Amino acid sequence: MHSHSRRGFLAWALGAAVLERAALRAARAQTQAAATLPTVFDIEKVAEGVYAAVARPSALINCNAAIFENANDLMIVDTPSKPSAVVSLVSQLRRELTTKPIRYIVNTHFHWDHTQGTPACKRIAPRADVISSAATRSLIEEFGAARLEASLEQIPKTLQRYRKQLEAARTDEEKAHYKRMIQETREYERELLAYKPELPNVTFRDDLVLHDKAHDLHLAFRGRGHTAGDIVVFCPQKKVLVSGDLVHCFFPYIGDGYPREWPRTLRSIGEFEFTHVIGGHGPVQQGRDRLDQMAAYIEELTAAVEEGKREGRTVEELARTITPAKLKSLRNGGYGEFVTLCTKRGDAGSFLKTPAEILAEGVRSNVTSIYHSLERA
Repeated sequence: MHSHSRRGFLAWALGAAVLERAALRAARAQTQAAATLPTVFDIEKVAEGVYAAVARPSALINCNAAIFENANDLMIVDTPSKPSAVVSLVSQLRRELTTKPIRYIVNTHFHWDHTQGTPACKRIAPRADVISSAATRSLIEEFGAARLEASLEQIPKTLQRYRKQLEAARTDEEKAHYKRMIQETREYERELLAYKPELPNVTFRDDLVLHDKAHDLHLAFRGRGHTAGDIVVFCPQKKVLVSGDLVHCFFPYIGDGYPREWPRTLRSIGEFEFTHVIGGHGPVQQGRDRLDQMAAYIEELTAAVEEGKREGRTVEELARTITPAKLKSLRNGGYGEFVTLCTKRGDAGSFLKTPAEILAEGVRSNVTSIYHSLERA
């Protein structure tokens, strides 16, 4: 048992007061800075005390964030790709929703557009716990800084491409678009030059349940899919599922994925009794139809690529011959049209592409990724 002197207590109290004043000054400074930042999210109420911050299109894409308002604090699921977007989001939450402090920050997986804002979020809420699966923590530690460095090295080429597209632009709308892409890419580069990953300090293997007076929050890992460590957050009282990039409205990114396992993982999380899905990108989904359709698409495409690879066909040949017209899953319930329209509206890179081009490009990219991912252990 420890004993504390009056002098020691007064010293502790003085230190706490100093820290509190410093935190208040920092909060005011962030609020003032946020006043000059653009609004980059549209906040939508999904259920009582549950909100989706749906990312607007940008040159370097931001993920959606989900906000659970607990009795006394907040959980934010996924942080966008850059510090300024985090400051803008938190300021918007304080203006439009609540001034409750952030208590939990969840990383659904390790990708840059879902984790690079976490250090900024921790600076705003230094007492918040950062939560992920154990696999995701390891992946952030291994790849977070290295992948950012590699992406920053590509920025000069990206800027050069945008400048050429700006020179070739014919309409005022096209010119404004490419000027915006150039500006946002430069700003991103400046913001992330000093980036260091924030590693989660709370991890779990299969399940972690947080009980709050407002609701329960069930964090679950149900298998590999988009990455080796994807988790979902399920609120049973509000029937809301936050799915990260396991389920969203764009074509699935399979570069770090496990295409043989992903459909099985989707069907496993489909066992939660949800009616609303906040995905990692695109609008909030109602019901579970799109989850089932996404599983069917990945399954059908993987089977086609596996068959072609067994027959000795090259990835280039498969990317050319496995076309959207051959995939029944894209026609089921209008899934192909749904994904194409979501991509057109939510991905700034699709500005000048036709729906047919987006559809063909998405399938071609997925074929290539699956071909190279089949043997992943």
